[in-house]
Amino acid sequence: MAFLLKPYLTTDSASVKTVRKSLITVLLAITGCAVPQPQNTPPEQQRLLLEPITNRYYFLYVPSKYRSDKPLPVIVTCHGTDPFDVAAYQVGEWKMLAEKYGCLLICPKLTSTDGILGTGAIDQLLRDECLIMTILGQMHYLYNIDRRNILMTGFSGGGFPAYFVGLRHPDIFSVVIARNCNFNRRALDGWYPREAIKTPVMVYYAQNDPGAIKDQSEKAIAYLRSAGFKITAKIIPHSGHERYPEVAMKYWLEHWNGARPTGAHASTPKR
Repeated sequence: MAFLLKPYLTTDSASVKTVRKSLITVLLAITGCAVPQPQNTPPEQQRLLLEPITNRYYFLYVPSKYRSDKPLPVIVTCHGTDPFDVAAYQVGEWKMLAEKYGCLLICPKLTSTDGILGTGAIDQLLRDECLIMTILGQMHYLYNIDRRNILMTGFSGGGFPAYFVGLRHPDIFSVVIARNCNFNRRALDGWYPREAIKTPVMVYYAQNDPGAIKDQSEKAIAYLRSAGFKITAKIIPHSGHERYPEVAMKYWLEHWNGARPTGAHASTPKR
């Protein structure tokens, strides 16, 4: 979970009032960061690993039915503001879908996702980009990866790296999806190649999300459309700052490259 206040703080009364109001919004919305998704997946499929080059940690979930002769689609998901949302919560949010659709799930521990006082600092985003791309590179050696279907997504403050890393590598990520996300144009504008505008992008938030999330989501939609991206936007009715990964999964399946997952356990999610 995350909410952007200002790129800097001052001592004038107006700014203090803004900060106080935003902090109250944060406290009221904390409960919206719970993980309600079912957790009954094989426990041995979930691991906390140390990436040896960057010396940083990430969670990895490998679907139980993985076979080396069948390429694995990949989900990379970015958590929001620690401690309100952490990498372990992203595992809890996504692992049922990863198991159901046979996807490799990567949940890195990031530093650029503070949406309460942060703004998506470029130095932090570049470090997180290094971590994510290094992990992906290693996964290509360890598993049979479906390079045509790699999802980049983020929740809340995870929008900063989801937009930044996902759109800077349109040759890697097939779809970018922002879920109830923070956005700062200065943390994206000028940092991605022109080819990125061909990437399918979805931005969604909830009807009762905090004002900062709704405002920044709308700014992301407006900016990306003005830059030439084809954006799918969605407002989830009668909901707050909550987790709806099935919305992202449905969009990803609709933009699948090649044959979509088939079988009794691979029907399109409903929402």
